[in-house]
Amino acid sequence: MMNLSQINPDKLKELQLKVMQDVSASAIIPLMRIGDQLGIFKHLSELGEVSSESLAKVSNLDERYLREWLYAMSAAGFANYDSNKKKFSLSPEQIAVFANDDGPASMMGAYDMLTGAIYNEEKVKEAFKTGDGVDYKDTCPICFQGTARFFKPSYEKNLVNSWLPKIENLENRMNSGASFADIGCGYGLSTMIIAETFPNAIVCGYDIHGPSIDEAKKLAKKAGLENRIKYSTADAKSYEGKHDYIAFFDCLHDMGDPVGAAKYAYNHLEDDGSVILIEPTANDNPEDNFNLFGQMYYCFSTIGCVPTSKSQEVGLALGAQAGPARLISVLNEAGFKNCKVVKKNASNMVIEARKN
Repeated sequence: MMNLSQINPDKLKELQLKVMQDVSASAIIPLMRIGDQLGIFKHLSELGEVSSESLAKVSNLDERYLREWLYAMSAAGFANYDSNKKKFSLSPEQIAVFANDDGPASMMGAYDMLTGAIYNEEKVKEAFKTGDGVDYKDTCPICFQGTARFFKPSYEKNLVNSWLPKIENLENRMNSGASFADIGCGYGLSTMIIAETFPNAIVCGYDIHGPSIDEAKKLAKKAGLENRIKYSTADAKSYEGKHDYIAFFDCLHDMGDPVGAAKYAYNHLEDDGSVILIEPTANDNPEDNFNLFGQMYYCFSTIGCVPTSKSQEVGLALGAQAGPARLISVLNEAGFKNCKVVKKNASNMVIEARKN
């Protein structure tokens, strides 16, 4: 039994404050999705300074609910309140993050992911007891939508401008008609960026989740890229053909058999081909990941990545913070000899694995 005299009062207060900060951040999740889905952030971005009464008229929403929502946003620093005018507004930065879903700073997808994670709680709790996984198709649908929205700004900003240029001779080969396979493409946002940037390339997108592939086809058609991309429902060990580049964008750690997936990719690469692996940035020692990003990724990994992996064949459960040494070990086991981290930032690292 704990001896209360051993408690350090200052450390106790510090821990309690951290919990309250996390509770405050968690409490706003449903309000963020309400503001997103009802277009409240959009209205605020268009109206400038506005009272809750005027906002209610424009949005056709109840004023009292809106006022309380606006107070919550202002308390969080997600909106601004002029107490003299009794009006609310969004700064340019707040508009960029909350109201411009197509912009490079949008972060609203994170709240979809968090909501989906909460819905998965019961299934994952049971998996804790049994050691089984949670089938990907049984994941809350909000997770698929949230994942696409969450990763979109980063991929649009970094994929062809910062990450892929680090892959040796990729630009020249893609412009000359190389074949590119996007494994685990989800809604196909990364696939469309590739197809749009390299119109001469042969681009394919594969995902195990049929509804995600259906959505990818719809988005490609909307973007006028339906004839430039071949989408198929397939897992990482069942797609066909040979490719010059095979990419695993933020998905290898979710797979039950990442070694088998990498080995299959090795056998489906042209002789001078490469696997491109993008994963969450992590250090090899777990304790070196005990920070803001590590907390986020370990939490997402516990509720999503590990259960998904354990539901599949082998169930290796690498987790979202596997670290470069473990990931390169997987690639080496699959037959790749020339593997290295070619790019790293606060959120992602890029690993190239050459066949020869």
